[in-house]
Amino acid sequence: MRKAVPFLLLAVFLALLVPRMMQSIAQGDTYPAWSTMRSDPKGAKVMYLALQRMGLNVRRNYEPWAELAGVRAEYVLLGVPPLLLQDAKGMEKLLSGGGLALVGLRRASLRTSFCTEKLGFRHLPTQGLELRSDDWRCLEGERGNCLLAERKMGSGRVWLLADAEILQNGALHQDRNTALLARLFPGTLPVIFDESHLGVTETGGVGVLLRRYRLFPAMALLLLAALLFVWRSSTPILPEKEPLVPSMTPQPAASLRTLLEQRVPRGRLLETLVSEWKRALPLLPSWQRERTAAMDEALERASGMRDPREGYAELQAAIKLRKESA
Repeated sequence: MRKAVPFLLLAVFLALLVPRMMQSIAQGDTYPAWSTMRSDPKGAKVMYLALQRMGLNVRRNYEPWAELAGVRAEYVLLGVPPLLLQDAKGMEKLLSGGGLALVGLRRASLRTSFCTEKLGFRHLPTQGLELRSDDWRCLEGERGNCLLAERKMGSGRVWLLADAEILQNGALHQDRNTALLARLFPGTLPVIFDESHLGVTETGGVGVLLRRYRLFPAMALLLLAALLFVWRSSTPILPEKEPLVPSMTPQPAASLRTLLEQRVPRGRLLETLVSEWKRALPLLPSWQRERTAAMDEALERASGMRDPREGYAELQAAIKLRKESA
């Protein structure tokens, strides 16, 4: 039971973590506002999927928009500050293919409404644009409170949407301005939603490689192998050794008796002792070599004794190994 505690804790942790992760992935709330991968009220995934279902050529861009080679397409940049238009070179490069840039602005505040006058308009806190330059043409509303303005830039055009929140999922659920939506996305050009200005870019990390080469099954197998390794380390495959009982402890005397029973014929113990003693005579002291005849006589006397211990005593006396003869 003690070994199963880590696995129970891991199961509880995964049971609490995985549903939350799946919910976050499904809602996309880990992405910034106005992202087309976010399905909560602050995202723009509903608009992206709606255009796809209408049959338009819709895709996302994760590379820096100012470094893109201009193609003839409708680029959508949502939730950007008005000062983004100061990068005239980047915008002209983006529109060099004769495309269209739909720039959806964030809501203005009293502090930031005057910062856009040098761009030819004033971004009003009332969700409108006050056009100050003839370069801008109002497409929706009036010049004093314009919702959608147009300006030619380079080889293409820029559409300036005063409030990008009308394209968010929450706003589309509450109030759909279908006439304005039809004008923003006429369907004549491929639509590219830019994610790079929101901070969602592809940097060539591990996640990008896993998704590109479809290595998620391989990662699942590695995770399974890691779990098996943890299980193998905590639970041995071989059965545990049984504890030794007192009766199973080694007995030197019993081992010697068993060895003698296997190697010495029954009833010939004393003869075997004498023969082994004679084989060791070259290694024994010289005074023991003279005891050969005495050992033979002692062996004849011991053979007639019933108790082998008495015969062994006769052999000891013959070679003078007893204590009293030492």
